Amino acid sequence: MTAVVPRATAAGQEVVARSAVSSGRRALAFADFHVHTRFSRDSLMSEDRFIRLALERGLTHVAITNHNNVEGAVAVRDRVAAQGADDRLHIILGEEVSSADGEMVGIFLTETIPSGLSADETADAIHAQGGLVSIPHPYDPFRRSHIREAPLLALAEAGKIDAVEVFNSRVTFSRHNEAAAALATRFGIPGIACSDAHSGVEVAMSFNALPAFDSADELRAALGENEWHGSRSTMLIHLTTRWAVWSKAARRLLRGGKS
Repeated sequence: MTAVVPRATAAGQEVVARSAVSSGRRALAFADFHVHTRFSRDSLMSEDRFIRLALERGLTHVAITNHNNVEGAVAVRDRVAAQGADDRLHIILGEEVSSADGEMVGIFLTETIPSGLSADETADAIHAQGGLVSIPHPYDPFRRSHIREAPLLALAEAGKIDAVEVFNSRVTFSRHNEAAAALATRFGIPGIACSDAHSGVEVAMSFNALPAFDSADELRAALGENEWHGSRSTMLIHLTTRWAVWSKAARRLLRGGKS
């Protein structure tokens, strides 16, 4: 079941939660499985800003998936714990990995997956850590980093994909999300909605309402009952990532090239 809503507002989630209670389902998680912070080269979002917005907008579980590192996710997790909010906001260590065949997301990782491996090797490395493999924005033609179709189909046929982003808020045209949904249906892979947030305004633009989970195995089981909700970002949102890249480059130049 899917729906389109402005964002994961507390009021909207209350409606979903009441529906779950009335149908006898257990407590729900409100989750986003693809979020970037300042540890990605194209994001300036700080840990504190993300945490404040996530709590205000009712998210309960978030996979922080910075490009090619889990350190950013660890930083958010540790900051949540320092604020005493880890009973309300569960941070999942994740990573958007630049494989040799295009981007893939690992969820419930323990350490960074190296970039440059093949898609098949990347999936195996994620699963070796007990994590889940998610495919982000697989058919978005405006992102040259998306996974190529042949490796994508090979992964799907081998049963190595645990989730597909059937709705990514940053995908400009709905037909490209629909192509991802068709892939998920074809191979019986659970579909998820992700904000792919790089800035504060995007936090919780998409979310998933599913049975509460604490581990990768529990999430894998819960995905079968997922109800995703999402809305698309404006095309202008990509300017925020360009600004982040440019401003970070300018700061490096001012520091004499030091990172």
